[in-house]
Amino acid sequence: MNQQLYDLAQLLLKGTDRDLNAGTVSSVVITGIVVVFIGLILLIFFVFLYGKIFDGINNRKAEKQRKELEKKLPSTPDVSPSAKTTVPVVESGIDDEIVAVIAAAIAAMSAKSGKKMKLKSVKYAKPSRPAWANAGIIENTRPF
Repeated sequence: MNQQLYDLAQLLLKGTDRDLNAGTVSSVVITGIVVVFIGLILLIFFVFLYGKIFDGINNRKAEKQRKELEKKLPSTPDVSPSAKTTVPVVESGIDDEIVAVIAAAIAAMSAKSGKKMKLKSVKYAKPSRPAWANAGIIENTRPF
């Protein structure tokens, strides 16, 4: 039994013990490179195709939500003179232009959501951490 396995192994080894010339080696290498690049190109194409498909699906959903929101919102905002206007409290050092931009953004958000929002005050944001803590975070997370 062992002799038969030994003879079979010798036969298989002799079958693969060929002298490969440069033409054979180069054709195998070129074929391998071509197959790899074709596979990569196909993968890129499929990823691109999936991206386009899912972008189309998301755009359709967003368009449907936008149409539903337009149906719910009134066509013109209610700007009646009886509406009570309040002047926001503004911290010193903040320009009037900044306050106007913030108020316009709030008005746009309230028109979009259908809720009435108003600007009550504008202040500088206080840092959530002391300066030494921010410096430590910057120092320890800086790229190499």
